Amino acid sequence: MVIGLTGGIGCGKSTAAASFAELGFVVVDADRLARQVLESPACVVRLRERWGDDCLDEAGVPDRRWIGAKVFFDPAERDFLESVTHPEVARLRREATADQSKDYVVEIPLLFEKDLTAGLTMVVVVACSDGVRRERLRAKGLSETEISARIASQLPLVEKVKRADFVLWNDGEPSFLREQVRLWSEQARMV
Repeated sequence: MVIGLTGGIGCGKSTAAASFAELGFVVVDADRLARQVLESPACVVRLRERWGDDCLDEAGVPDRRWIGAKVFFDPAERDFLESVTHPEVARLRREATADQSKDYVVEIPLLFEKDLTAGLTMVVVVACSDGVRRERLRAKGLSETEISARIASQLPLVEKVKRADFVLWNDGEPSFLREQVRLWSEQARMV
């Protein structure tokens, strides 16, 4: 079983993924794969060719905050970044889920936006109210402008919910989300 896990920014995908891991699922984090690709020498060369040294931090590593600000406000720049990173991320994801004797959860923030459902058994969406997600994102240090831009760059949450095979609602405590994941995984493994 290869479950695609997605949802809106700030909705709790990572918390849900950790809950799946506690239940024995192998969790593959597409963001972690993207960071790995972003920091690869080949990618750094492409980024520097496009944006110069401004896109790197003092250690010469891509500055994710600088790049995020650049791409979230400019679709052409986002398209460039995705053209550099997405093919390699997809290859790494296929490698990470190749052992068919295991159950996987692949956490993919832009699963629907980038049409990445091929090869998935089902899609689970983590959702919460707008106020809760904005509060969580502010607590991570994002400004209202950054929060609005990041939310706007994704498919509306209501659309993700409509496309899901199952929805986990995450307005409450982490323990409530963990219990939803436990109940759902028991049900899914019986099918």
